[in-house]
Amino acid sequence: MTTTASVPASAAPVRVAVIGAGMAGQAHAFGYRTAMMAVSTPLRIELDTIADPNLPLAQSVADRYGFARATADIDGLLAREDIDAISVALPNFLHAEVLPKVIASGKHLFAEKPIGRDVEESASLQALADASPAVTGVGFSFRRLPGLAAIARAVADGRIGEVHTVHAWYRADYAADPSGALSWRYSQEQAGGGALLDIGSHAIDAVQFVAGDISSVERASLRTVITERPKPQAGAIGHGASASSERGPVDNDDIALLTVGFEGGAVGQIELSRIAHGVPNSLGIEVYGTRGHVTFDSQRAGEFSIFEDGTVDAPYNGPRTVVTGPDHPYFRDVAAMPGGGVGTGYAEAFTAEIQEFVRSVGAGTPMDTDFAAATAMMRVVGAALESSRTGGAVDVD
Repeated sequence: MTTTASVPASAAPVRVAVIGAGMAGQAHAFGYRTAMMAVSTPLRIELDTIADPNLPLAQSVADRYGFARATADIDGLLAREDIDAISVALPNFLHAEVLPKVIASGKHLFAEKPIGRDVEESASLQALADASPAVTGVGFSFRRLPGLAAIARAVADGRIGEVHTVHAWYRADYAADPSGALSWRYSQEQAGGGALLDIGSHAIDAVQFVAGDISSVERASLRTVITERPKPQAGAIGHGASASSERGPVDNDDIALLTVGFEGGAVGQIELSRIAHGVPNSLGIEVYGTRGHVTFDSQRAGEFSIFEDGTVDAPYNGPRTVVTGPDHPYFRDVAAMPGGGVGTGYAEAFTAEIQEFVRSVGAGTPMDTDFAAATAMMRVVGAALESSRTGGAVDVD
């Protein structure tokens, strides 16, 4: 396999496998399937294996996305010397078991977030990754949306001045139905957090990507609204309802509200809800500075808003909506056509993150979303859990 930054068409393809055939694993499979549409750098990928203990599910995903085979033997997959790179998209509590095995195999690794259930677990896995010569990345997919990446660039370039206020949210309704099955996501021990970690991981990472590092959690309020759910039925995946008559307790949060401070002196609020009826999936961020502001909402992923004070005469001055296009990050490599207004969204973010991973594999360089980025996010989650417990402010270590 090549180790050059630009992979020539004659180079051997990167042979990949995906461990986990659930929703996130299918998103990774989609990303690999579509990654070769990149135009800025030729990428060659060989879709080899989907691995999951549920072999019929693994086979159906392999068939759907064009992978050559399926297996339930994860250890056997890791022993294969012809596999170059592996994605891992498993329930949170399995990462501590599987990720060290992948790292020990020497294969390049792309893991779905979060890599651990708490700071200690994440830091331990980061230490293993840091000691490995292989590329290890984490799937913070929202960073790859052209609109979100564009406002991060605008803030970094100083277009809105010095940042003083940040408001972010991730609202979803996947848990709004009380008949939704009591999966591992509703167990603090298995998941490491409810909305705070499941969707909050994306929001916290997006906030730190756009507005800078969070230095403290001043206050965190966590609430569980649906306190029990029916137990899942055998073979179920996703967020579907369960008809089981047996019920069990939910012991992590449906809603999390965080007030945070930033290293640069800004203050912010992060709102998280997995029971936001009528809002299927919305990650948004507003950043206000001394000379303007930027706004992005993933429900309108093909655009963002920016206001730069003093750039237009007063009678016509105000926020303007910018439709993403070829001049914005990632757009050329993921859009169906290389022209503005054709639209990019949630699916294209998975394509872009896999493209970044494969490029890093070819170049032998770290990803910007490495295991250290995952631990930085987890430290904010850990501070929020401690603030919720004590009722006081907690510094982010």
